[in-house]
Amino acid sequence: MNIVYSSSDSYAPIAGVSLYSLLTNNTACKELNVFIIDNNICKKNKDKFVNMCEEFSRPLYFISIADIEKLTETTIDTGRWNISTFGRLFEASLLPKWVEKVIHVDCDTMIMSSLEPLWNTDMKDKIVAGALECIGDNYKTEIGLSADDTYINAGNIMLNLKKIREDNTEELFKKYIKEHSHLSFVDQAVLNACVPSDKKLVVPLEYNAYSMVFYVKYQNLKRVKRVSSYYSEKEVAQAVKNPCIVHFTTCFMDGTRPWMENNFHPMLDKYLEFRQNSPWSDEPLWKDSRNKIKKAAYKMFTVLPEGLVTGLIGFVHGVIIPLKNKRKSKAEV
Repeated sequence: MNIVYSSSDSYAPIAGVSLYSLLTNNTACKELNVFIIDNNICKKNKDKFVNMCEEFSRPLYFISIADIEKLTETTIDTGRWNISTFGRLFEASLLPKWVEKVIHVDCDTMIMSSLEPLWNTDMKDKIVAGALECIGDNYKTEIGLSADDTYINAGNIMLNLKKIREDNTEELFKKYIKEHSHLSFVDQAVLNACVPSDKKLVVPLEYNAYSMVFYVKYQNLKRVKRVSSYYSEKEVAQAVKNPCIVHFTTCFMDGTRPWMENNFHPMLDKYLEFRQNSPWSDEPLWKDSRNKIKKAAYKMFTVLPEGLVTGLIGFVHGVIIPLKNKRKSKAEV
């Protein structure tokens, strides 16, 4: 298997815990190569990565991140995300030619079991394999898709680098980024806009069990994001019960994440166990930097009826934010 992370120095300890969980739960894998797209990771953190991979007898390669804005000849509004998130779009050119397929794993994850079943999935002529995103149709149409097009979460994906090179797909990514300085979900929007539905392979949600499915009842999931097509209730329940990759995404029902103070994710204890056994066990938890208004809002969400909360959030994501994004897009033209 070829595993890729993309990290800045601030996120290196978080990526490190994720990688530790991956190495721990994939010891039976005959060959496992680790690549880290390096956005100025300091020597101290690099040494920890190196020593950890040596402990598991796995090769590690640091790959310098491309200058994304120079590459795309434009200034990118990354919003609350780091520019390193765009690294996954250019792994075909960043990684050695002998690497023909990779599993890209987001830093904010915890690996609970073997990734080999995913790795052994036949991609055929597909470009990317990933789990469906729980997202409203307005976000699809915003990037030029139709409501029934496939839209995947780009956090944890398998990429067919050989096919990307053959089709020169990176040029499509560059062109799209250059023409769209505002992107609602940064590289995820680019990937979904540029890769047609018939070149996307949908995988079980177990390979990207993001936070919302742990907090929100199934009947309210579609309501939150006003999504028209999604996994079945049984498929979501299976992902929550037996996830392979737990993805600690932000969620309105939990204002922090497991490496922060005051977190209460259902799988927090397991994450802290991996963290304690990793080379980053001495790192302090991040401070809860939310202001009083945000803390009060999150507390309110946890005490109000879930149906009411998801209805309100659904209105924000289904109406207010898409309108705001349309105005920004018009201003760019």
